[in-house]
Parts: sequence; structure tokens; C-alpha cells
Amino acid sequence: MKLMRHILLFICCFAIACTANDASPNIRQLFNGNNLDGWQIINNGQFSVSDGVLKINRGTGWLRSDDTFDDFILRMEFRFLEDGANSGIFVRTGPTSADDDNGWPNNGYQIQCMDTLSGTPLGHLIPYGAPPFESTSDIEALTRVYKPAGEWHLYEIRAHGETLSVRLNGEIITTATKIENRTGHIGIQGELGLLEFRKIEIEQS
Repeated sequence: MKLMRHILLFICCFAIACTANDASPNIRQLFNGNNLDGWQIINNGQFSVSDGVLKINRGTGWLRSDDTFDDFILRMEFRFLEDGANSGIFVRTGPTSADDDNGWPNNGYQIQCMDTLSGTPLGHLIPYGAPPFESTSDIEALTRVYKPAGEWHLYEIRAHGETLSVRLNGEIITTATKIENRTGHIGIQGELGLLEFRKIEIEQS
């Protein structure tokens, strides 16, 4: 009888441990707040770190993660330091760049990170040499959650198989399907703007 109780206790403890492990997502900090370890500055981009934040000081080029990722949830906070500041978040992006003055990636996808609600507004998905995809965007949701320059925004970018979604400050802004690139680097674009980023993390199952 004692042996049976011990076996049952072991099974219960094992089940609880497995449940706890399943409930704990694999979250990794991509930006340590101190330096650019884990990243490479590509094509003379103007990226630096101070006061715990990643800064873009105009310039072009891009900042590329050392590692590549397939399915993930990417979260980051960012803010524009001037009206109209422009940047972008690259995902599932190859390591190579266009041979031009800007030197941006030539095989991936960009989530727009520009201080604008018109044209190609904040939160929209843009192809950068990657195969075509289908996407829809909610301008009304974007308008509701938009914050002016100087205030922090939160991006949550989810990539799973052929689908990708973009949440801004808790609202779904863009949903895309038929994404053909299934893995690649994460990057931050320099596009002649002044911006700051912090709390960059990735969650993988």
C-alpha cells in the first residue's frame, strides 16, 4: 500500500512539473540594455546604446540579429523622437542586403515603424525582396491606439508558419498570410529617423 501511495505521489509530482514547464514560455531577451551583443550593424547604420535604450541616430543600413528564428512572438517598445521619424522591423529576413546607398535587406519582410497614419502607415507589412503575400490592415484600430512622438509604443509581432500578425499597443493592426520565408534574421532599419527601442524580447515554444 505504501509503495502504491509513493508511486501515485511520484506521478502527481511529475504531472505538475510537466504542466509548469509547459506554462513557462521560452522567452529570450534580444537586447540587454548595455550594448549590442547579439547584433551586427550592417552597412554603417547609426545604432548605439545609452541609458538602457537602443538609439537610431538617423543614418540608413540596418541592425541584424546574429541568430535566425522561425516561429516566434517578438515584443519591443519603441518611441519616435521627432514627428515623422522613420524606421522598420525586419523579420524572417535573409543576411544579404541590396547593393545601393541604403543597404537594406533584400530578402525579407518589414513591419513599418514610421510615425504616420497615412501612405504606408505604422504597423503595415512591406515586402523587401521576399515572395508576395496577402495582408489586411485595420486603420481604425491603428488610429485608436496611435501615440504621438515622445510616447512609448508596444509592438507584438507573431510569426507562425505562413501567417504573421502585428499588434500595436494591444490592438491587431495587420494580419498576413501566404508568408513563404519561414525563417530568418530579425532586424531594425535605419531610415534617417531619430528613434529609441527597449525591452526587445522573443518568445518561442
